[in-house]
Amino acid sequence: MRKLLIFVVLLLTGTAAYLWFQPTDDSDSLQTDQELLPDYVAQNITRRLFDVEGYLVDTVSAERLEHFELLGFTQFEKPVYTLYNNQHQPSWQASSQYAVWFPQDKVILEQQVSIDSLEPNELIERIETERLEMLFPDNKLKNNQPVLIQGKGFYIKGSGIDADLSQKTFQLLQHEHTVYQNED
Repeated sequence: MRKLLIFVVLLLTGTAAYLWFQPTDDSDSLQTDQELLPDYVAQNITRRLFDVEGYLVDTVSAERLEHFELLGFTQFEKPVYTLYNNQHQPSWQASSQYAVWFPQDKVILEQQVSIDSLEPNELIERIETERLEMLFPDNKLKNNQPVLIQGKGFYIKGSGIDADLSQKTFQLLQHEHTVYQNED
């Protein structure tokens, strides 16, 4: 009986020592940590996109860019997107504090988002919101957040927008109110 007890104690001690000193598999946590680290970081970047004839289609600049290959997106700080019209002139400029660009050419702008018309005599001069989705190359805008639309002598408040910057069509999904200002 005493030999059996010693054998069991040795067996349990050996098993405990094996489990205690066995190397743990940290590859899952290491992989998760690597996914959260950007593959590369760039400061003060500018990207220009040209059409097949060599004309500028759009430009993107940002104070900082972080690219995450495994997660499938690129993150920007203080991005500015400039879109050009068919006459190769700047027509719209979008800016925000942050943006995330996905491979399907979808950009989500966040915090202090503004879309400004760069063409003279446009009915809509500026759109402001806190979050906006832009789809390229169609230049479409979508959101369901509060929106402020400003033009010459008026502003409109509402929620949600569905717009096409190329076609210059704008649909406010929920109208709150419109204010017209008298011009002297």
